Amino acid sequence: MLVVGYIVRMYAAPYLVMNSFYMLAILIQYFAFQNPDIFIDRKTGALNYATATPYLREINQRGSFSAIAIGLNDYTEGNALYGEQQMAKGLRAIVHYLKAAFPDCQVIYAAAGRFLLITTKKHDFSRIHDEIEARMQSPWIDTHAHLYLTASYAMFSGHLQQEEVEQFFDYTAMALQRAEQQHDVVIMEQSLFQQARLKTKVRQAVDRAIENHAVQIYLQPLYGTHERRIIGAEVLARIHDEELGLIRPDLFITAAERSGTITQIGEQVFEKTCLFLNEHPLQELGLKRLNINLSPIQCRDIHMAERLCRIAQRQHIPIRSFCFEITESVLSYEARLQQNIDMLMAQGATISLDDFGTGYSNLMRVLKFPFEDVKLDMTFVRAYFDHTNKLLPAIIDGFQSFGVQITAEGVENKQMADTLTSLGCRILQGFYFAKPLPLDDFLHYLKTTTPKVSSTID
Repeated sequence: MLVVGYIVRMYAAPYLVMNSFYMLAILIQYFAFQNPDIFIDRKTGALNYATATPYLREINQRGSFSAIAIGLNDYTEGNALYGEQQMAKGLRAIVHYLKAAFPDCQVIYAAAGRFLLITTKKHDFSRIHDEIEARMQSPWIDTHAHLYLTASYAMFSGHLQQEEVEQFFDYTAMALQRAEQQHDVVIMEQSLFQQARLKTKVRQAVDRAIENHAVQIYLQPLYGTHERRIIGAEVLARIHDEELGLIRPDLFITAAERSGTITQIGEQVFEKTCLFLNEHPLQELGLKRLNINLSPIQCRDIHMAERLCRIAQRQHIPIRSFCFEITESVLSYEARLQQNIDMLMAQGATISLDDFGTGYSNLMRVLKFPFEDVKLDMTFVRAYFDHTNKLLPAIIDGFQSFGVQITAEGVENKQMADTLTSLGCRILQGFYFAKPLPLDDFLHYLKTTTPKVSSTID
Protein backbone atom coordinates (compact mmCIF):
# COMPACT_ATOMS: atom_id res chain seq x y z
CA MET A 1 0.00 0.00 0.00
CA LEU A 2 2.83 2.40 0.84
CA VAL A 3 4.59 1.62 -2.45
CA VAL A 4 1.39 2.41 -4.33
CA GLY A 5 1.06 5.66 -2.36
CA TYR A 6 4.65 6.64 -3.20
CA ILE A 7 4.02 6.10 -6.93
CA VAL A 8 0.84 8.20 -6.77
CA ARG A 9 2.78 10.93 -4.97
CA MET A 10 5.42 10.98 -7.70
CA TYR A 11 2.86 11.52 -10.44
CA ALA A 12 0.44 13.69 -8.42
CA ALA A 13 2.77 15.83 -6.31
CA PRO A 14 0.30 18.76 -5.89
CA TYR A 15 -2.19 16.52 -4.11
CA LEU A 16 -1.84 15.60 -0.41
CA VAL A 17 -2.69 11.88 -0.62
CA MET A 18 0.17 10.23 1.23
CA ASN A 19 -1.50 10.51 4.63
CA SER A 20 -4.45 8.55 3.28
CA PHE A 21 -2.15 5.72 2.20
CA TYR A 22 -0.47 5.76 5.62
CA MET A 23 -3.88 5.35 7.24
CA LEU A 24 -4.89 2.51 4.90
CA ALA A 25 -1.63 0.66 5.64
CA ILE A 26 -2.21 0.99 9.40
CA LEU A 27 -5.80 -0.27 9.06
CA ILE A 28 -4.66 -3.27 7.02
CA GLN A 29 -2.13 -4.21 9.68
CA TYR A 30 -4.68 -3.75 12.45
CA PHE A 31 -7.37 -5.90 10.87
CA ALA A 32 -4.88 -8.57 9.88
CA PHE A 33 -3.81 -9.03 13.49
CA GLN A 34 -7.26 -8.60 15.01
CA ASN A 35 -9.24 -10.72 12.53
CA PRO A 36 -10.43 -13.80 14.50
CA ASP A 37 -10.85 -15.86 11.30
CA ILE A 38 -7.08 -16.29 11.25
CA PHE A 39 -7.15 -18.16 14.55
CA ILE A 40 -10.54 -19.91 14.51
CA ASP A 41 -11.44 -23.23 12.88
CA ARG A 42 -14.38 -22.37 10.63
CA LYS A 43 -15.97 -25.80 10.93
CA THR A 44 -16.20 -25.81 14.73
CA GLY A 45 -15.54 -22.30 16.06
CA ALA A 46 -12.66 -23.53 18.26
CA LEU A 47 -9.05 -22.38 18.11
CA ASN A 48 -7.59 -23.92 14.96
CA TYR A 49 -4.71 -26.37 14.74
CA ALA A 50 -2.29 -23.92 13.06
CA THR A 51 -2.65 -21.41 15.89
CA ALA A 52 -2.70 -24.00 18.67
CA THR A 53 1.02 -24.86 18.59
CA PRO A 54 2.25 -21.23 18.94
CA TYR A 55 -0.34 -20.76 21.70
CA LEU A 56 0.88 -23.89 23.46
CA ARG A 57 4.50 -22.76 23.08
CA GLU A 58 3.64 -19.43 24.68
CA ILE A 59 1.84 -20.80 27.75
CA ASN A 60 4.48 -23.52 28.21
CA GLN A 61 7.17 -20.82 28.45
CA ARG A 62 5.28 -19.29 31.37
CA GLY A 63 5.22 -22.53 33.35
CA SER A 64 3.06 -25.62 33.80
CA PHE A 65 -0.33 -26.13 32.20
CA SER A 66 -3.05 -28.77 32.18
CA ALA A 67 -4.90 -30.33 29.27
CA ILE A 68 -7.64 -32.85 28.67
CA ALA A 69 -7.93 -34.38 25.22
CA ILE A 70 -11.25 -35.66 23.90
CA GLY A 71 -11.41 -37.92 20.86
CA LEU A 72 -14.59 -39.05 19.14
CA ASN A 73 -14.36 -42.83 18.77
CA ASP A 74 -16.86 -42.90 15.94
CA TYR A 75 -15.73 -39.85 13.99
CA THR A 76 -15.02 -41.73 10.75
CA GLU A 77 -18.13 -43.88 11.06
CA GLY A 78 -20.14 -40.78 11.97
CA ASN A 79 -19.07 -39.04 8.76
CA ALA A 80 -20.23 -42.06 6.80
CA LEU A 81 -23.43 -42.56 8.79
CA TYR A 82 -24.64 -39.00 9.30
CA GLY A 83 -22.85 -37.29 6.43
CA GLU A 84 -20.07 -34.72 6.60
CA GLN A 85 -22.41 -31.74 6.88
CA GLN A 86 -24.36 -33.24 9.77
CA MET A 87 -21.15 -34.28 11.50
CA ALA A 88 -19.85 -30.71 11.25
CA LYS A 89 -22.97 -29.55 13.06
CA GLY A 90 -22.24 -32.07 15.79
CA LEU A 91 -18.68 -30.78 16.13
CA ARG A 92 -19.96 -27.21 16.47
CA ALA A 93 -22.42 -28.31 19.14
CA ILE A 94 -19.61 -29.98 21.10
CA VAL A 95 -17.41 -26.87 20.91
CA HIS A 96 -20.34 -24.67 21.97
CA TYR A 97 -20.91 -26.92 25.00
CA LEU A 98 -17.20 -27.01 25.97
CA LYS A 99 -16.90 -23.21 25.78
CA ALA A 100 -20.03 -22.70 27.87
CA ALA A 101 -19.27 -25.39 30.45
CA PHE A 102 -15.56 -24.61 30.92
CA PRO A 103 -15.00 -20.89 30.25
CA ASP A 104 -11.57 -20.91 31.92
CA CYS A 105 -10.23 -23.38 29.34
CA GLN A 106 -9.08 -22.69 25.80
CA VAL A 107 -10.92 -25.02 23.39
CA ILE A 108 -8.82 -26.32 20.50
CA TYR A 109 -9.96 -28.46 17.58
CA ALA A 110 -7.07 -30.66 16.49
CA ALA A 111 -8.81 -32.27 13.47
CA ALA A 112 -10.32 -35.76 12.93
CA GLY A 113 -12.75 -35.43 15.85
CA ARG A 114 -10.12 -34.53 18.47
CA PHE A 115 -10.58 -31.63 20.92
CA LEU A 116 -8.34 -30.19 23.64
CA LEU A 117 -9.16 -28.16 26.73
CA ILE A 118 -6.06 -26.28 27.88
CA THR A 119 -5.64 -24.04 30.90
CA THR A 120 -2.91 -22.64 33.12
CA LYS A 121 -5.26 -22.60 36.11
CA LYS A 122 -5.80 -25.46 38.52
CA HIS A 123 -8.72 -27.65 37.56
CA ASP A 124 -10.10 -30.97 38.70
CA PHE A 125 -9.87 -32.73 35.37
CA SER A 126 -11.41 -35.89 36.80
CA ARG A 127 -14.56 -33.89 37.47
CA ILE A 128 -14.40 -32.34 33.99
CA HIS A 129 -14.07 -35.80 32.48
CA ASP A 130 -17.10 -37.03 34.40
CA GLU A 131 -19.16 -34.02 33.27
CA ILE A 132 -18.20 -34.43 29.62
CA GLU A 133 -18.79 -38.18 29.68
CA ALA A 134 -22.22 -37.62 31.25
CA ARG A 135 -23.04 -35.14 28.48
CA MET A 136 -21.89 -37.64 25.82
CA GLN A 137 -24.67 -39.98 26.90
CA SER A 138 -27.20 -37.60 25.32
CA PRO A 139 -27.42 -36.72 21.62
CA TRP A 140 -25.81 -33.60 20.17
CA ILE A 141 -28.58 -31.52 18.69
CA ASP A 142 -28.39 -28.79 16.06
CA THR A 143 -30.65 -27.68 13.25
CA HIS A 144 -31.75 -30.89 11.50
CA ALA A 145 -29.04 -32.82 13.39
CA HIS A 146 -29.42 -35.42 16.12
CA LEU A 147 -26.10 -37.25 16.64
CA TYR A 148 -25.15 -39.99 19.09
CA LEU A 149 -21.39 -40.08 19.67
CA THR A 150 -18.90 -41.68 22.06
CA ALA A 151 -15.51 -40.40 23.19
CA SER A 152 -12.16 -41.37 24.71
CA TYR A 153 -10.07 -39.17 27.00
CA ALA A 154 -6.44 -38.41 27.84
CA MET A 155 -5.02 -36.01 30.43
CA PHE A 156 -1.79 -34.08 30.88
CA SER A 157 -0.48 -31.82 33.61
CA GLY A 158 3.01 -30.37 33.82
CA HIS A 159 5.67 -28.67 31.74
CA LEU A 160 6.99 -29.77 28.34
CA GLN A 161 10.48 -29.76 26.91
CA GLN A 162 10.87 -27.51 23.87
CA GLU A 163 10.90 -30.40 21.38
CA GLU A 164 7.88 -31.94 23.09
CA VAL A 165 5.77 -28.84 22.49
CA GLU A 166 6.07 -29.28 18.72
CA GLN A 167 4.96 -32.90 18.99
CA PHE A 168 2.29 -32.46 21.67
CA PHE A 169 -0.66 -32.92 19.32
CA ASP A 170 0.90 -36.11 17.98
CA TYR A 171 1.18 -37.29 21.59
CA THR A 172 -2.48 -36.57 22.23
CA ALA A 173 -3.53 -38.46 19.09
CA MET A 174 -1.55 -41.50 20.27
CA ALA A 175 -2.93 -41.21 23.80
CA LEU A 176 -6.51 -41.04 22.53
CA GLN A 177 -5.93 -44.08 20.33
CA ARG A 178 -4.66 -46.00 23.35
CA ALA A 179 -7.57 -44.74 25.48
CA GLU A 180 -10.04 -46.06 22.90
CA GLN A 181 -8.34 -49.45 22.86
CA GLN A 182 -8.17 -49.69 26.66
CA HIS A 183 -11.60 -48.17 27.31
CA ASP A 184 -10.04 -46.01 30.01
CA VAL A 185 -8.64 -42.53 30.57
CA VAL A 186 -4.94 -42.34 29.63
CA ILE A 187 -2.54 -40.15 31.58
CA MET A 188 0.03 -38.66 29.23
CA GLU A 189 3.43 -39.47 30.76
CA GLN A 190 7.02 -39.58 29.53
CA SER A 191 6.65 -43.18 28.34
CA LEU A 192 4.02 -42.01 25.88
CA PHE A 193 6.23 -39.17 24.67
CA GLN A 194 9.07 -41.64 24.16
CA GLN A 195 6.83 -43.81 21.99
CA ALA A 196 5.84 -40.77 19.94
CA ARG A 197 9.51 -39.84 19.48
CA LEU A 198 10.17 -43.42 18.38
CA LYS A 199 7.43 -43.09 15.76
CA THR A 200 9.11 -39.93 14.48
CA LYS A 201 12.44 -41.72 14.27
CA VAL A 202 10.82 -44.65 12.47
CA ARG A 203 9.27 -42.29 9.94
CA GLN A 204 12.68 -40.72 9.34
CA ALA A 205 14.26 -44.19 9.02
CA VAL A 206 11.63 -45.14 6.42
CA ASP A 207 12.45 -42.03 4.40
CA ARG A 208 16.18 -42.84 4.56
CA ALA A 209 15.61 -46.44 3.50
CA ILE A 210 13.55 -45.37 0.51
CA GLU A 211 16.03 -42.69 -0.50
CA ASN A 212 19.02 -45.06 -0.18
CA HIS A 213 17.16 -47.95 -1.83
CA ALA A 214 17.83 -49.91 1.36
CA VAL A 215 14.49 -51.69 1.88
CA GLN A 216 15.31 -55.41 2.23
CA ILE A 217 13.19 -58.39 1.23
CA TYR A 218 12.65 -61.53 3.31
CA LEU A 219 10.83 -64.68 2.16
CA GLN A 220 8.50 -66.88 4.22
CA PRO A 221 7.83 -70.36 2.77
CA LEU A 222 4.37 -71.48 1.61
CA TYR A 223 3.67 -75.20 2.00
CA GLY A 224 1.35 -76.93 -0.50
CA THR A 225 -0.71 -79.65 1.18
CA HIS A 226 -1.46 -81.43 -2.13
CA GLU A 227 2.15 -81.25 -3.34
CA ARG A 228 3.49 -81.97 0.19
CA ARG A 229 6.37 -79.57 -0.30
CA ILE A 230 7.24 -75.87 -0.34
CA ILE A 231 5.60 -74.42 -3.43
CA GLY A 232 6.16 -70.69 -2.96
CA ALA A 233 6.96 -67.88 -0.58
CA GLU A 234 5.51 -64.59 0.60
CA VAL A 235 7.78 -61.59 0.02
CA LEU A 236 8.00 -59.34 3.08
CA ALA A 237 9.65 -55.93 3.48
CA ARG A 238 12.21 -55.31 6.20
CA ILE A 239 14.13 -52.16 7.17
CA HIS A 240 17.40 -52.19 9.09
CA ASP A 241 18.41 -48.74 10.31
CA GLU A 242 21.83 -47.75 11.65
CA GLU A 243 20.28 -46.07 14.69
CA LEU A 244 17.20 -48.23 15.35
CA GLY A 245 18.43 -51.60 14.12
CA LEU A 246 15.87 -53.97 12.61
CA ILE A 247 12.56 -52.10 12.81
CA ARG A 248 9.42 -54.07 13.54
CA PRO A 249 7.24 -54.34 10.38
CA ASP A 250 4.11 -53.06 12.13
CA LEU A 251 5.98 -49.88 13.09
CA PHE A 252 7.48 -48.96 9.73
CA ILE A 253 4.47 -50.08 7.68
CA THR A 254 2.15 -47.94 9.79
CA ALA A 255 4.52 -44.98 9.45
CA ALA A 256 4.80 -45.49 5.69
CA GLU A 257 1.03 -45.78 5.25
CA ARG A 258 0.43 -42.56 7.17
CA SER A 259 3.01 -40.67 5.15
CA GLY A 260 1.98 -42.23 1.84
CA THR A 261 5.47 -43.64 1.18
CA ILE A 262 4.16 -47.22 1.36
CA THR A 263 3.76 -47.07 -2.42
CA GLN A 264 7.48 -46.41 -2.84
CA ILE A 265 8.31 -49.25 -0.44
CA GLY A 266 5.99 -51.60 -2.35
CA GLU A 267 7.57 -50.81 -5.70
CA GLN A 268 11.08 -51.11 -4.28
CA VAL A 269 10.21 -54.52 -2.81
CA PHE A 270 8.74 -55.66 -6.13
CA GLU A 271 11.79 -54.50 -8.08
CA LYS A 272 14.17 -56.33 -5.72
CA THR A 273 12.00 -59.44 -5.96
CA CYS A 274 12.28 -59.32 -9.75
CA LEU A 275 16.07 -58.98 -9.44
CA PHE A 276 16.09 -62.04 -7.15
CA LEU A 277 14.11 -64.07 -9.72
CA ASN A 278 16.54 -62.95 -12.41
CA GLU A 279 19.32 -64.72 -10.52
CA HIS A 280 17.18 -67.58 -9.20
CA PRO A 281 14.31 -68.49 -11.55
CA LEU A 282 11.25 -70.14 -10.01
CA GLN A 283 11.79 -73.35 -11.95
CA GLU A 284 15.29 -73.79 -10.52
CA LEU A 285 13.96 -73.17 -7.01
CA GLY A 286 11.12 -75.64 -7.53
CA LEU A 287 8.52 -72.98 -6.70
CA LYS A 288 5.26 -72.08 -8.41
CA ARG A 289 5.04 -68.42 -7.42
CA LEU A 290 5.99 -65.63 -5.06
CA ASN A 291 3.33 -63.69 -3.18
CA ILE A 292 3.56 -59.88 -3.18
CA ASN A 293 1.57 -57.71 -0.76
CA LEU A 294 -0.24 -54.67 -2.15
CA SER A 295 -1.15 -52.00 0.41
CA PRO A 296 -4.58 -50.33 0.36
CA ILE A 297 -2.89 -47.05 -0.62
CA GLN A 298 -1.20 -48.71 -3.60
CA CYS A 299 -4.53 -50.11 -4.75
CA ARG A 300 -6.07 -46.64 -4.80
CA ASP A 301 -3.59 -45.69 -7.52
CA ILE A 302 -5.19 -46.30 -10.90
CA HIS A 303 -1.73 -46.69 -12.50
CA MET A 304 -0.42 -49.25 -9.97
CA ALA A 305 -0.71 -52.32 -12.19
CA GLU A 306 0.82 -50.48 -15.12
CA ARG A 307 3.92 -49.53 -13.10
CA LEU A 308 4.35 -53.05 -11.69
CA CYS A 309 4.18 -54.51 -15.18
CA ARG A 310 6.85 -52.07 -16.39
CA ILE A 311 9.15 -53.03 -13.49
CA ALA A 312 8.75 -56.73 -14.30
CA GLN A 313 9.35 -56.13 -18.01
CA ARG A 314 12.60 -54.26 -17.29
CA GLN A 315 13.87 -57.30 -15.40
CA HIS A 316 12.43 -59.77 -17.96
CA ILE A 317 10.26 -61.46 -15.34
CA PRO A 318 6.73 -62.54 -16.37
CA ILE A 319 3.94 -61.22 -14.17
CA ARG A 320 2.52 -64.75 -14.00
CA SER A 321 5.35 -65.49 -11.54
CA PHE A 322 3.44 -63.57 -8.86
CA CYS A 323 0.35 -63.80 -6.75
CA PHE A 324 -0.68 -60.36 -5.49
CA GLU A 325 -2.22 -60.20 -2.02
CA ILE A 326 -4.74 -57.51 -1.09
CA THR A 327 -6.67 -56.96 2.14
CA GLU A 328 -10.43 -56.69 2.68
CA SER A 329 -10.25 -52.93 3.22
CA VAL A 330 -9.22 -52.50 -0.43
CA LEU A 331 -12.56 -53.86 -1.66
CA SER A 332 -14.21 -50.48 -1.00
CA TYR A 333 -12.21 -49.02 -3.95
CA GLU A 334 -14.15 -51.27 -6.28
CA ALA A 335 -13.73 -49.49 -9.63
CA ARG A 336 -10.00 -48.76 -9.33
CA LEU A 337 -9.30 -52.15 -7.83
CA GLN A 338 -11.10 -53.97 -10.63
CA GLN A 339 -9.13 -52.06 -13.25
CA ASN A 340 -5.80 -52.95 -11.60
CA ILE A 341 -6.82 -56.58 -11.11
CA ASP A 342 -7.92 -56.92 -14.74
CA MET A 343 -4.57 -55.66 -16.02
CA LEU A 344 -2.53 -57.93 -13.71
CA MET A 345 -4.64 -61.00 -14.51
CA ALA A 346 -4.43 -60.26 -18.24
CA GLN A 347 -0.65 -60.68 -17.85
CA GLY A 348 -1.12 -64.01 -16.04
CA ALA A 349 -0.90 -62.97 -12.38
CA THR A 350 -3.19 -64.40 -9.71
CA ILE A 351 -4.93 -62.48 -6.93
CA SER A 352 -5.27 -63.50 -3.28
CA LEU A 353 -7.38 -61.98 -0.49
CA ASP A 354 -5.15 -61.51 2.56
CA ASP A 355 -6.09 -61.50 6.27
CA PHE A 356 -9.65 -62.71 5.77
CA GLY A 357 -11.56 -62.67 9.05
CA THR A 358 -10.25 -59.34 10.33
CA GLY A 359 -12.31 -56.92 8.21
CA TYR A 360 -15.97 -56.19 7.58
CA SER A 361 -16.49 -57.66 4.13
CA ASN A 362 -19.13 -60.38 3.75
CA LEU A 363 -18.67 -63.55 1.76
CA MET A 364 -20.73 -62.43 -1.24
CA ARG A 365 -18.79 -59.18 -1.59
CA VAL A 366 -15.50 -61.11 -1.57
CA LEU A 367 -16.79 -63.49 -4.24
CA LYS A 368 -17.50 -60.60 -6.60
CA PHE A 369 -13.75 -60.44 -7.26
CA PRO A 370 -11.75 -63.14 -9.08
CA PHE A 371 -9.73 -64.35 -6.10
CA GLU A 372 -7.93 -67.63 -6.70
CA ASP A 373 -6.96 -67.86 -3.06
CA VAL A 374 -8.15 -66.56 0.33
CA LYS A 375 -5.71 -66.33 3.22
CA LEU A 376 -7.24 -66.83 6.66
CA ASP A 377 -5.73 -64.45 9.21
CA MET A 378 -3.65 -66.07 11.94
CA THR A 379 -5.93 -64.75 14.71
CA PHE A 380 -8.90 -66.41 13.00
CA VAL A 381 -6.99 -69.68 12.67
CA ARG A 382 -5.69 -69.65 16.25
CA ALA A 383 -9.18 -68.94 17.59
CA TYR A 384 -10.29 -72.29 16.16
CA PHE A 385 -7.52 -74.15 17.97
CA ASP A 386 -8.20 -72.20 21.16
CA HIS A 387 -11.82 -73.41 20.95
CA THR A 388 -13.12 -69.83 20.85
CA ASN A 389 -14.31 -69.92 17.24
CA LYS A 390 -15.82 -72.93 15.46
CA LEU A 391 -16.49 -71.20 12.13
CA LEU A 392 -13.26 -72.27 10.44
CA PRO A 393 -14.49 -75.53 8.79
CA ALA A 394 -17.65 -73.81 7.51
CA ILE A 395 -15.62 -70.90 6.07
CA ILE A 396 -13.26 -73.32 4.30
CA ASP A 397 -16.16 -75.36 2.88
CA GLY A 398 -17.95 -72.17 1.78
CA PHE A 399 -15.02 -70.88 -0.24
CA GLN A 400 -14.19 -74.29 -1.68
CA SER A 401 -17.77 -74.64 -2.95
CA PHE A 402 -17.06 -71.55 -5.09
CA GLY A 403 -13.75 -72.94 -6.35
CA VAL A 404 -11.57 -70.70 -4.15
CA GLN A 405 -8.63 -72.35 -2.39
CA ILE A 406 -7.66 -71.57 1.21
CA THR A 407 -4.30 -70.54 2.69
CA ALA A 408 -4.01 -70.71 6.48
CA GLU A 409 -1.59 -68.38 8.26
CA GLY A 410 -0.17 -68.73 11.75
CA VAL A 411 0.62 -72.47 11.63
CA GLU A 412 2.82 -73.03 14.69
CA ASN A 413 3.05 -76.80 15.15
CA LYS A 414 2.51 -80.14 13.44
CA GLN A 415 -0.90 -80.69 15.03
CA MET A 416 -2.18 -77.43 13.52
CA ALA A 417 -0.65 -78.31 10.15
CA ASP A 418 -2.23 -81.78 10.12
CA THR A 419 -5.66 -80.51 11.19
CA LEU A 420 -5.71 -77.67 8.64
CA THR A 421 -4.65 -80.11 5.93
CA SER A 422 -7.52 -82.46 6.84
CA LEU A 423 -9.96 -79.52 6.76
CA GLY A 424 -9.00 -78.85 3.15
CA CYS A 425 -6.53 -75.95 3.30
CA ARG A 426 -4.41 -75.99 0.15
CA ILE A 427 -1.52 -73.85 1.43
CA LEU A 428 -0.06 -73.47 4.93
CA GLN A 429 2.18 -70.69 6.25
CA GLY A 430 3.69 -70.10 9.66
CA PHE A 431 6.60 -70.55 12.05
CA TYR A 432 6.18 -74.35 11.98
CA PHE A 433 7.70 -74.22 8.52
CA ALA A 434 9.95 -71.16 8.90
CA LYS A 435 10.04 -67.54 9.97
CA PRO A 436 10.59 -64.91 7.26
CA LEU A 437 14.14 -65.51 6.03
CA PRO A 438 16.81 -63.35 4.37
CA LEU A 439 17.41 -64.39 0.77
CA ASP A 440 20.52 -66.51 1.38
CA ASP A 441 18.90 -68.27 4.34
CA PHE A 442 15.79 -68.97 2.27
CA LEU A 443 17.88 -70.56 -0.47
CA HIS A 444 19.64 -72.70 2.14
CA TYR A 445 16.26 -73.65 3.64
CA LEU A 446 14.97 -74.91 0.28
CA LYS A 447 18.03 -77.12 -0.13
CA THR A 448 18.14 -78.60 3.36
CA THR A 449 14.62 -78.67 4.87
CA THR A 450 11.71 -81.05 4.24
CA PRO A 451 8.63 -80.11 6.30
CA LYS A 452 6.72 -83.01 7.86
CA VAL A 453 2.95 -82.79 7.49
CA SER A 454 0.46 -85.64 7.43
CA SER A 455 -1.75 -85.71 4.36
CA THR A 456 -5.23 -87.02 3.77
CA ILE A 457 -4.56 -86.92 0.03
CA ASP A 458 -2.73 -89.90 -1.42
